[in-house]
Amino acid sequence: MAYGLQDAALNVSKALPAGAAAVNSDGIDLRKSSLGAHLADVEFILTAPALATGDLGDTHTMTYKIQMDDDAAFGSPTDLMEDVIIQTGAGGAGAAGATYRFRVPSNVERYIRFVATASNADDASGKSATLEPVF
Repeated sequence: MAYGLQDAALNVSKALPAGAAAVNSDGIDLRKSSLGAHLADVEFILTAPALATGDLGDTHTMTYKIQMDDDAAFGSPTDLMEDVIIQTGAGGAGAAGATYRFRVPSNVERYIRFVATASNADDASGKSATLEPVF
């Protein structure tokens, strides 16, 4: 059961891409042991900011996924959850902010991070997404 407590030291935040590109957040160390044990009773919240039309034009998308790896440098990441948030610009207004709350499976690797990918040449680098644990 998650109690809604947060630890700011474990949060990761990353500026969104400028142009049709992807950005990777730093990883969160789940402290997974060789026996497979890791942080228990933890949920994570991925928060995508509201994007104005200059950040995300009509029909353009910003897509978020969660990756895992046993390497802190993410040398061989595996997609853990794809397309957890998809923001689509519409009506000349950009896209609303969104959140995705999840738990990692028991076979998760030691580190997790988020990846945000922009479909077009918009510049959303003035905005940041955040991944944080909730205990």
